[in-house]
Amino acid sequence: MKKIYFMITTLLFFMGCSSKEFYTIGDTTGISTKNPSTQVIAVEMVKLPIYMMDSPIYKKDTPHHLVKLDNANWINTMDKQLTQTLITYLQKSQNNPNIHTYPWSSIHKPVDKKVTVEITNFIAYNSKVTLEANYQILDKKTNQSINQLFHTEEKLSSDSVEEIIQNMEKTYFTLVEEINSKL
Repeated sequence: MKKIYFMITTLLFFMGCSSKEFYTIGDTTGISTKNPSTQVIAVEMVKLPIYMMDSPIYKKDTPHHLVKLDNANWINTMDKQLTQTLITYLQKSQNNPNIHTYPWSSIHKPVDKKVTVEITNFIAYNSKVTLEANYQILDKKTNQSINQLFHTEEKLSSDSVEEIIQNMEKTYFTLVEEINSKL
């Protein structure tokens, strides 16, 4: 009986000492088909600033200083999460299963278009969430490409982690919708 009590006490102690909240963005449950397509689209892994590659979630408190948000962590690696969100959004909005992460090993269809996204700034600062990126859509048949700079902001009414994450999701979907409209 003492062993069970000791194990339960130890478990509760360690669980209490590591009170972390985990967050993700990219809820695509409400996406409806807008522009059906059958193109084969290759999506490269989204490139991110280094502060987004780590588990803790950061915000800026000055132009040159990042601060970890208390007990707030990404549940997934954000490069994979944002890439998969982009792919899922495009698949659903185009009703198109031919959109995949590039490079791939199991798809043997010729690629119609390739999408590359590099996010250069994606953080909360000065009561807003800012997303800055550049993206390229390469038409593999014509070898023509669209290269775009992107900037958007969402105002914050508080410093709550939940609101920061919600606004990060809004800004990311604004980028994804713009990419979708140019395909």
